[in-house]
Amino acid sequence: MSLFGAINIAGSGVNAEQTWLDTIGSNIANANDISGVKQPQYQEQEVLVAPKPSVNSTGIPNLTNYALGDGVQVTQIVTPKPNGVLKYDPNSTFANKLGMVKEPGINLGTQLGNLVNAQYSYEANASVMSQAKAAYLSILGIVS
Repeated sequence: MSLFGAINIAGSGVNAEQTWLDTIGSNIANANDISGVKQPQYQEQEVLVAPKPSVNSTGIPNLTNYALGDGVQVTQIVTPKPNGVLKYDPNSTFANKLGMVKEPGINLGTQLGNLVNAQYSYEANASVMSQAKAAYLSILGIVS
Protein backbone atom coordinates (compact mmCIF):
# COMPACT_ATOMS: atom_id res chain seq x y z
CA MET A 1 0.00 0.00 0.00
CA SER A 2 1.29 3.45 -0.86
CA LEU A 3 1.63 6.34 1.54
CA PHE A 4 -1.73 7.65 0.33
CA GLY A 5 -3.48 4.28 0.64
CA ALA A 6 -5.87 5.44 3.37
CA ILE A 7 -7.21 8.18 1.13
CA ASN A 8 -7.66 5.75 -1.77
CA ILE A 9 -9.41 3.17 0.40
CA ALA A 10 -11.74 5.70 2.02
CA GLY A 11 -12.34 7.26 -1.40
CA SER A 12 -13.51 3.92 -2.77
CA GLY A 13 -15.90 3.71 0.18
CA VAL A 14 -17.23 7.21 -0.51
CA ASN A 15 -17.85 6.26 -4.15
CA ALA A 16 -19.68 3.07 -3.16
CA GLU A 17 -21.78 4.91 -0.56
CA GLN A 18 -22.66 7.64 -3.08
CA THR A 19 -23.96 4.97 -5.45
CA TRP A 20 -25.96 3.46 -2.58
CA LEU A 21 -27.40 6.89 -1.64
CA ASP A 22 -28.38 7.59 -5.25
CA THR A 23 -30.07 4.19 -5.52
CA ILE A 24 -31.98 4.68 -2.27
CA GLY A 25 -33.11 8.11 -3.50
CA SER A 26 -34.46 6.56 -6.69
CA ASN A 27 -36.23 3.84 -4.73
CA ILE A 28 -37.88 6.34 -2.39
CA ALA A 29 -38.88 8.66 -5.24
CA ASN A 30 -40.57 5.79 -7.09
CA ALA A 31 -42.04 3.90 -4.12
CA ASN A 32 -45.62 4.92 -4.90
CA ASP A 33 -45.49 4.47 -8.67
CA ILE A 34 -48.20 2.25 -10.07
CA SER A 35 -48.80 0.85 -13.52
CA GLY A 36 -51.04 -1.57 -15.31
CA VAL A 37 -50.48 -5.25 -14.67
CA LYS A 38 -48.92 -5.83 -18.10
CA GLN A 39 -47.01 -2.54 -18.30
CA PRO A 40 -43.38 -1.96 -17.33
CA GLN A 41 -42.86 -0.85 -13.75
CA TYR A 42 -40.05 0.85 -11.82
CA GLN A 43 -37.93 -1.86 -10.22
CA GLU A 44 -36.51 -1.52 -6.72
CA GLN A 45 -32.71 -1.53 -6.86
CA GLU A 46 -30.05 -2.77 -4.45
CA VAL A 47 -26.32 -2.11 -4.64
CA LEU A 48 -23.84 -4.98 -4.26
CA VAL A 49 -20.36 -4.06 -3.07
CA ALA A 50 -17.24 -6.26 -2.93
CA PRO A 51 -13.54 -5.79 -2.13
CA LYS A 52 -11.44 -4.43 -4.96
CA PRO A 53 -9.20 -7.07 -6.50
CA SER A 54 -5.50 -6.48 -5.92
CA VAL A 55 -3.49 -5.29 -8.91
CA ASN A 56 -0.17 -6.90 -9.84
CA SER A 57 2.93 -4.98 -10.97
CA THR A 58 1.75 -4.96 -14.60
CA GLY A 59 -1.52 -3.23 -13.62
CA ILE A 60 -3.69 -6.27 -14.35
CA PRO A 61 -6.31 -7.04 -11.67
CA ASN A 62 -5.84 -10.36 -9.92
CA LEU A 63 -9.45 -11.54 -9.65
CA THR A 64 -8.61 -14.54 -7.48
CA ASN A 65 -6.67 -12.65 -4.80
CA TYR A 66 -8.39 -9.91 -2.85
CA ALA A 67 -5.79 -8.18 -0.73
CA LEU A 68 -6.92 -6.58 2.50
CA GLY A 69 -6.85 -2.83 2.29
CA ASP A 70 -7.48 -2.27 -1.42
CA GLY A 71 -10.90 -0.72 -0.82
CA VAL A 72 -14.29 -1.63 -2.26
CA GLN A 73 -16.16 -1.32 -5.52
CA VAL A 74 -19.76 -1.54 -6.66
CA THR A 75 -20.01 -4.84 -8.50
CA GLN A 76 -23.66 -4.81 -9.49
CA ILE A 77 -27.02 -3.14 -9.04
CA VAL A 78 -29.71 -5.80 -8.75
CA THR A 79 -33.50 -5.78 -8.79
CA PRO A 80 -34.87 -8.15 -6.12
CA LYS A 81 -38.48 -7.87 -7.34
CA PRO A 82 -38.16 -7.58 -11.14
CA ASN A 83 -41.87 -8.10 -11.78
CA GLY A 84 -43.19 -5.73 -9.12
CA VAL A 85 -46.00 -6.57 -6.73
CA LEU A 86 -49.70 -6.82 -7.55
CA LYS A 87 -52.07 -4.72 -5.46
CA TYR A 88 -55.85 -4.50 -5.40
CA ASP A 89 -56.89 -0.94 -6.31
CA PRO A 90 -60.11 -0.97 -8.36
CA ASN A 91 -60.38 2.84 -8.35
CA SER A 92 -57.07 3.33 -10.16
CA THR A 93 -57.09 4.28 -13.82
CA PHE A 94 -54.42 1.58 -14.31
CA ALA A 95 -56.54 -1.22 -12.80
CA ASN A 96 -57.35 -4.24 -14.95
CA LYS A 97 -60.75 -5.97 -14.98
CA LEU A 98 -59.99 -7.61 -11.63
CA GLY A 99 -59.01 -4.26 -10.06
CA MET A 100 -55.31 -5.13 -9.87
CA VAL A 101 -52.41 -2.73 -10.45
CA LYS A 102 -48.65 -3.26 -10.24
CA GLU A 103 -46.36 -1.38 -7.85
CA PRO A 104 -42.64 -1.74 -7.14
CA GLY A 105 -43.16 -3.23 -3.66
CA ILE A 106 -40.66 -0.91 -2.00
CA ASN A 107 -40.66 -0.87 1.80
CA LEU A 108 -40.06 2.74 2.86
CA GLY A 109 -38.97 1.70 6.35
CA THR A 110 -36.22 -0.47 4.91
CA GLN A 111 -35.17 2.28 2.52
CA LEU A 112 -34.98 4.87 5.32
CA GLY A 113 -32.94 2.46 7.46
CA ASN A 114 -30.59 1.91 4.51
CA LEU A 115 -30.39 5.68 4.05
CA VAL A 116 -29.19 6.17 7.63
CA ASN A 117 -26.61 3.37 7.25
CA ALA A 118 -25.34 4.78 3.96
CA GLN A 119 -25.12 8.28 5.43
CA TYR A 120 -23.08 7.11 8.44
CA SER A 121 -20.78 5.05 6.23
CA TYR A 122 -20.30 7.98 3.86
CA GLU A 123 -19.49 10.30 6.78
CA ALA A 124 -17.05 7.77 8.28
CA ASN A 125 -15.16 7.40 4.99
CA ALA A 126 -15.10 11.18 4.48
CA SER A 127 -13.73 11.58 8.02
CA VAL A 128 -10.97 9.03 7.33
CA MET A 129 -10.02 10.96 4.20
CA SER A 130 -9.89 14.21 6.17
CA GLN A 131 -7.83 12.72 9.01
CA ALA A 132 -5.42 11.05 6.57
CA LYS A 133 -4.96 14.35 4.74
CA ALA A 134 -4.20 16.10 8.04
CA ALA A 135 -1.70 13.38 8.98
CA TYR A 136 0.04 13.60 5.60
CA LEU A 137 0.24 17.39 5.85
CA SER A 138 1.76 17.03 9.35
CA ILE A 139 4.35 14.61 7.99
CA LEU A 140 5.22 17.06 5.24
CA GLY A 141 5.61 19.79 7.86
CA ILE A 142 8.00 17.67 9.88
CA VAL A 143 10.07 16.70 6.84
CA SER A 144 10.48 20.20 5.46
